[in-house]
Amino acid sequence: MHEFSICEGIVKAAQEELGRMNPRPKALRRARVVVGRLHAIVPDNMELAYEVLTRDTPIAGSKLELEFVPITAKCRACGWAGGIGPPVFLCGSCLSGDIEVLTGRELYLSNLEVEQDGDE
Repeated sequence: MHEFSICEGIVKAAQEELGRMNPRPKALRRARVVVGRLHAIVPDNMELAYEVLTRDTPIAGSKLELEFVPITAKCRACGWAGGIGPPVFLCGSCLSGDIEVLTGRELYLSNLEVEQDGDE
């Protein structure tokens, strides 16, 4: 389950970012992560990994929100651009295999929703 190793980096990044905030937040409510479909993330596995890896940490109880980015490509042969999918990556117009993948590789922590003292 590669979701655990990916999630380790996300949890570490979230904790480091919270440590840099001034004033320090009371709690983390939600961590939003952008994930390209090429990573083949299984949402349930990622959420389980997040729950396990945040247990007994300052961000325990926060939620993980995943935003998936589709795989898109541009054909070098005919210029077509659009969505593609596994298991075969071909141009959606001329069926050429000479494509450049444009999106789908993303993997980053996009934002943290925090609770400050005085928030309801």
